[in-house]
Amino acid sequence: MAEVETAETIFEQFVHRAERQADGSISAYKFRLALFAVLGYVVIIGVLGVLVALVGGMVAASIYSTALLIILIKKKLIFLIIPAIWILMKSLWVKLEAPSGYRLTKKECPQLFDEIESLRRSLKALKIHEVILTADLNAAINQTPRLGVFGWQKNTLILGLELLLTLSPEQARAVVAHEFGHLSGNHSKFSGWIYRIRQTWYRIMYGFHEQASLGANLMKRFFDWYAPRFAAYSFVLARRNEYEADAIAASLTSAAETGAALINSHVAGPYVDEHYWAEYFKLADSTPEPDHPPWIGLSRFLQTHTVAHDELQKKLDAELNVSTGLDDTHPSLSDRIAALDLKPSLPGAVATTAAEAWFGEQFATIINAFDNDWMASNASKWSERFDYVTAGRARITELNAIEKNKLGVDELWELASLSEELTSNEIALPLYKLYETREPSDPDVAYKLGQLLFERDDETCLSYFKKALERPGLAIDSCRYAYHYLMEREREDDAQWWLDAAERQSQIDAESNAEREMLAPKDKLEKTSIDDELLKTIKDALQQYPEIKNAWIAQKPMQHYPEIPAVAIAITVKGMFGNASKVAAKISETLALNCTFYVVGKHGDLKALAKSIAKAGDQII
Repeated sequence: MAEVETAETIFEQFVHRAERQADGSISAYKFRLALFAVLGYVVIIGVLGVLVALVGGMVAASIYSTALLIILIKKKLIFLIIPAIWILMKSLWVKLEAPSGYRLTKKECPQLFDEIESLRRSLKALKIHEVILTADLNAAINQTPRLGVFGWQKNTLILGLELLLTLSPEQARAVVAHEFGHLSGNHSKFSGWIYRIRQTWYRIMYGFHEQASLGANLMKRFFDWYAPRFAAYSFVLARRNEYEADAIAASLTSAAETGAALINSHVAGPYVDEHYWAEYFKLADSTPEPDHPPWIGLSRFLQTHTVAHDELQKKLDAELNVSTGLDDTHPSLSDRIAALDLKPSLPGAVATTAAEAWFGEQFATIINAFDNDWMASNASKWSERFDYVTAGRARITELNAIEKNKLGVDELWELASLSEELTSNEIALPLYKLYETREPSDPDVAYKLGQLLFERDDETCLSYFKKALERPGLAIDSCRYAYHYLMEREREDDAQWWLDAAERQSQIDAESNAEREMLAPKDKLEKTSIDDELLKTIKDALQQYPEIKNAWIAQKPMQHYPEIPAVAIAITVKGMFGNASKVAAKISETLALNCTFYVVGKHGDLKALAKSIAKAGDQII
């Protein structure tokens, strides 16, 4: 419990401390922030320096003392340190995948690249090495360090096709200018440096989590501690940078266009999701394949659809009521609009979209490419959905032909859930209530009834959500529903109980995730108590790898949710040149179990851990 409270408290403390320091003396705050930023590099270089110095010292000393050389070889000290250096170097050379998408070229879209170059020159911004188009309602500049923690960034401008289909060219120019503003020469060089480090440290931290060596684990532990604290301390500067980037965008376009882009990004996207994408995907329930491709359909929808102005205004009002908080460096929409000295209002209709203007003659080609890619990726899913709905409706008809009191509890649950999904909540509600009369202590039906009654504004939803708390997996969502219901009615004292319950469950879940996150040599291990079916599944899966010579299985005791076992598997492989670690990694990626599991190769850094598993557990191969 204390762990999550500490994590949240640390973040808030660092942010508030940084705010006080920045308000008192911005130069003093930046100096402390610079020292904190450098700390990451100091630790990395320091660890490497100590290891290299140890090796150098041992080698130099052994030159003058044959006896020392013999001791070093006999004790294998030098053979432990040299591999540690190599492993750490490999860990630091984290390979971070560059963002993927449809690659745009200057030859294909000269108008777009003219805009990019014009903005880059105006802001003395960094060179863009690649421009890719994604399906998102977003834009960003992604920096991928080619040399891991040592930088040499590849700068990729990411543009979302849906964004460009909903904004005018000037609005889209303001969005791109905002992204350039974070890294421009006109922007504070210090702020740009901190911005890059924030992105780099987080990406490096995630990169370490993808590796399984001792060196990576050591650096992961440091960055798990360091990166969140650095992000919290630099939060104040990052928040101010958002306002500065908006101001830069306004100076290169206008405050009105920048504000219109912000409002459209917050309002148009949800509107399109509800009125186009939701309706498009619903077609899969009634047609075996789409009657038109999605992206050309969206383009036509935006050209011909009569926008419901009142609905858009409601969405805007809702967004304007959101306050700036600590969960995002981006200020709220209302604060950003106010900083531009504007009164919030819905932008007018877009006559020519940024996509049409910037893609020019290639507009249809690019849209077709996205449509072809979407169809290739989703044709089978669409067909599966159609078959599922067809079978589900047939099953509803079949079950409805049976008297309700003659349905088994499983059949009744099936009818209720299918009716909820494929017909209506009004039909599903009495079926769930009938199920409840047979299984009154089932938290699942309590949660379902809570949801349906919540949608009806029926206060009895609260009693059902309280029953659902008995199942940990339903607890947080139940609390969210209940909290929202009570806050809408300004019953803050009652809502606080649910907020506290959600926080307690979050703390338990976080502690559970922490104890299951990794298997360490110091962890207690014991013989497994898993059922025969799960054990057979594991044995059968391991038998699929002919390179495995031996395998052992043990269990890590869990404080939280002990009913979900944490299974530790150790393997050795055949042959002198077999790599148990690689085989273990392959098994970890492909093995699917309804429990926590770890696979360890009795090789290299993890050899001692594998021995512990073998000693505590049983041999299964």
